[in-house]
Amino acid sequence: MGAFGFPSGPKAKTYALVGGAVVLWASWPALATVAYPAPPLLVLGASALVGFLFSFMLAAKQKALTSFASVPFKTLAFVAIGLMGNNAFYLAIARIGPAEANVVHYLLPVFLVGLTSALHRRAPTLLQTLGIACGFMGVAVALSPQIGGGLDLIGVLLGACGALTFAIYSVDRSHAQVETNVVGPSLGLAGIAAMTAHFVLEPAYWPTKGQWLAIVLMGIGPFTVANIYWDKATREGSAATISSLAFLTPLVAMILLAVFGLGVVTIATIVGALFAIAGAVLSSGSK
Repeated sequence: MGAFGFPSGPKAKTYALVGGAVVLWASWPALATVAYPAPPLLVLGASALVGFLFSFMLAAKQKALTSFASVPFKTLAFVAIGLMGNNAFYLAIARIGPAEANVVHYLLPVFLVGLTSALHRRAPTLLQTLGIACGFMGVAVALSPQIGGGLDLIGVLLGACGALTFAIYSVDRSHAQVETNVVGPSLGLAGIAAMTAHFVLEPAYWPTKGQWLAIVLMGIGPFTVANIYWDKATREGSAATISSLAFLTPLVAMILLAVFGLGVVTIATIVGALFAIAGAVLSSGSK
């Protein structure tokens, strides 16, 4: 431990990486709300291509273009699928609301703990089990006002699907030995695939200036820098530490939604987010 009880060394680096990813990811619901109602594949494709270009420029500045271009296609495809699947969240926003979709989507740490336990063939500890229960309780509380008026189960499933997809991706990356930036090149593949699907499946649409700004910021922040931080953290830190810190994302995201007036933040969604934080505290106590 460092001064004043703060962690130091490798653990401090993990905290910093995941903390940076959390703050940037937390901006995603607000940015996605601004980008709506632009078609989801267009938003995904354009923001992914922005992220690819931003990553390419970073690699050029760091004189790392050789490693940038040498990522195996198998890795590119897997990461691209993980990033694209995670964006089911964008579809959930329109169906159940940004604040509610935010809480559902950040079942990610719950799925991370469950998948990690299954991978090591061991049952979750008591604290992890309580943390998982708190995560699902938070979702139930956040969605409770919609139950009486017809809860959109497809929207809930989309949010959960995005979380599960990214959890699978994160667990796999935690066992990867590739030290290069795989996120940037993979965003290029994801962007091309999404834009192709947009032209085939979605109506023509030209975003407004505000929507373009949201798309660009989404591509640089939540898509690129946040995922680079997360990718490094999953290879350098413990799954328990990472998953517990990731629980903070829905609360930070909800604060941003409320501050910028982009979503209806109800008492139910606040309480739901607090349950998620309780899950973080419990999970962080697991060994």
